[in-house]
Amino acid sequence: MILPNITFMVAFAAVGTLGAMPGTVSSRAKFSPNTGHNPSKSILGNTNAHPTPFVIPSLQEWDGGNGVWVISKVTRIVVDSEYANGIALDFKHSFMANPSNLQEFATSFQSDIKQVTGIEIDVAISNKYLKGDIFMTLGAEIKDPKLNNEGYHLSITQMGVVIQAVTSRGAFWGTRTLLQMLILADKSGFALPQGHTRDYPNYNERKFVQDIARKPIPMSNLKEYAILTSFYKYNTHHLHFNDNAGMRTKGLMPDWTAKYSGFRLKSDNPAFSVYASSDTAYTNQDMRDYQNFIKVRGLDLIPKIDTPAHSLCFTRFHTEWSIQEDTARGDWLDLKNKDVWSFVETLWAEFIGWFDSREISIGADEYDESKGDLARKFVNHCHRYFATRFNRTIRMWGSDVKLPDTVEINKSIHTDHWDFTYSNPVDLVKQGHRVCNLNAPDVYLVPRSHAYSDYFDQQKLYEFWEPWVFDILDRTNTSRNLSPTEPLLTGGGFANWIDFLGELVTRVELYDHVSQAAGVVSEKMWTGSKNTDRMTYDDWAPLAKKLRKSIPGITLTRRPKSKSSFVIIYDFEDGAAEDTSGNGYDGKLSSSARIVGAGEGHGKAAQLSVNSYITTPLESIRYPCMIGMWVKSSGMQPHNAVLLESGDGKLLISNIPAHTVTFEQDSNHYTTQIILPPDTWSHIAFSADKDRTSVFFNMRRRAIVNYFNPRWDQMCNEAIVVTGPISSIGSKSGSSFSGLVNSFFVLSRAINASELAFLAKRYANALP
Repeated sequence: MILPNITFMVAFAAVGTLGAMPGTVSSRAKFSPNTGHNPSKSILGNTNAHPTPFVIPSLQEWDGGNGVWVISKVTRIVVDSEYANGIALDFKHSFMANPSNLQEFATSFQSDIKQVTGIEIDVAISNKYLKGDIFMTLGAEIKDPKLNNEGYHLSITQMGVVIQAVTSRGAFWGTRTLLQMLILADKSGFALPQGHTRDYPNYNERKFVQDIARKPIPMSNLKEYAILTSFYKYNTHHLHFNDNAGMRTKGLMPDWTAKYSGFRLKSDNPAFSVYASSDTAYTNQDMRDYQNFIKVRGLDLIPKIDTPAHSLCFTRFHTEWSIQEDTARGDWLDLKNKDVWSFVETLWAEFIGWFDSREISIGADEYDESKGDLARKFVNHCHRYFATRFNRTIRMWGSDVKLPDTVEINKSIHTDHWDFTYSNPVDLVKQGHRVCNLNAPDVYLVPRSHAYSDYFDQQKLYEFWEPWVFDILDRTNTSRNLSPTEPLLTGGGFANWIDFLGELVTRVELYDHVSQAAGVVSEKMWTGSKNTDRMTYDDWAPLAKKLRKSIPGITLTRRPKSKSSFVIIYDFEDGAAEDTSGNGYDGKLSSSARIVGAGEGHGKAAQLSVNSYITTPLESIRYPCMIGMWVKSSGMQPHNAVLLESGDGKLLISNIPAHTVTFEQDSNHYTTQIILPPDTWSHIAFSADKDRTSVFFNMRRRAIVNYFNPRWDQMCNEAIVVTGPISSIGSKSGSSFSGLVNSFFVLSRAINASELAFLAKRYANALP
């Protein structure tokens, strides 16, 4: 029998008490913090004190004990009844527009604990807690007035855990610290070191900006970004709801009206529903659900509808609203037209009620430089409009340098600085503006842009960047960097842009870029240089990676657990889709799928028809990976017959013009030019790393998956990194590949050229 040898394939892969009283304790006997201690010295005077636990962001202060506390089935999360539902303190101290209360945060924490430890614990409301409990309370500012509104005290003793904060959100940050300690603890007992931390952020604004305009992103993915960033104590999501492909001028791109543009808000009002993107747009209820989801993870939302530039989603319907000069960009609204001003007002009036946030962003960047006076007047008009009608403040991207004129931009407008050619943060502060650091290229992710970071240089950020550092190469230059204690510096963050549209990067790949950036930026926004002074990047990075891979509630990593390099092997020799890799990922045949004798030396194989398929327990696998199988087409195939499928994409056999191997990712199609011959055994495999996807036909590489990208500055082929769809062989939607499938395998790494040659020799006698 001539088929891949599975054995060969596997070989190829090869104490003291700190702030708690014994027994039951009234919440009125509040935890009394030691605010003047030396964080490097144990308050117990113990030379064997536990060192500072590793968490991200790192703890500001730590006093170690010498015992441990162990979570158990009798542990409860006890929410102080004095503060469980009454959130007067939250409104008094928090800048959250719609803050959650302690009970809601405790319920979120309860779910996290189960996912990390497997232990189901109860949430109780009481002013007393018992030995072993986790007690959450407020009132920390009474004993420690120097804490800011997100600071907290966390005390771990043999009696249990006490989290006392200024606000409920601060208490939630304490649960993130505890959760990370549990993730890194010995899984046999989940024992945590006794000790006390006094922890607080250096900056009030710790932000993640996501461009959702130029790539459709499902709401489920946005929620996972919330889980990711709140894990690292970010407190703000900034969503960019509208934008379009980069373009220069009408003269250079006369077909600008045909370019892709996105507007992701879908109103029931016909006057505004016309602008909503047909591929993905969110309803009022979608945004309500999203904000309810993120608020119990400590996050505020800043919505942005970008005008007067980046507005092709509006000008394509109203060409009379665009600037008609030959040198103008087609996405520029003409501010000389008063109808444009009225439209922007009614647009926001339609959607602003969807959002809880106290601040909204109007964008106001990259507009016609010859119309600086008009643009500045427009910005000031928006400031007055939102303040008087909606009691909201606005923010904009720093643009004063690129919009030169004499009109002064209102000092109340919060500025997101992003580029020195558009604004100077030092000048902005001198003018009285609050400033947030989103300086490019340091904290700008633009995957596959060739102009900004594809992945961040994490070591550079860890060692040199902080929110006060706007010029990472010239940190001592006071004309380009602010003081760390500048009161008008609100904080910083990072932005993930998709400047050249979503065809170039998959949603799973996008998450990988963001997740690798989130931890290191968080570290410097919360703690600053304090941790880098005590821990080298080489020591920090492996622990950071371990945490990143263990965040509860995240599925977008798409890296299945596996005992070896082989994740799945189905040889069908047992008459079923039993996984012989040792991982137990057995497949399940639909009622119309059958295992048959294949003949021609191929032993047994799965026979599929248009309505039959095999499901696996997995969804997808992200790079690095390799997926391969033998197939024999029955001849006629349905249109775009599905060979592999998941929610992330498909491997198709297109029949236009012939049976061509084609990938679908996020609804985009990428053909390989490989033709599958009918009624003939062929081997198909593809291997993806972080740079490209190689496709092998009969053990020889025949194609690199590409997309022809008509960028605004050049036209070029871009390599696509495919996410391997492995939820099913065939399709559950009635469009399956028709024929035989044999020796299906999934490998958790890409192969190199020498391994490919070795495989080719091994299978040489089975090739056509």
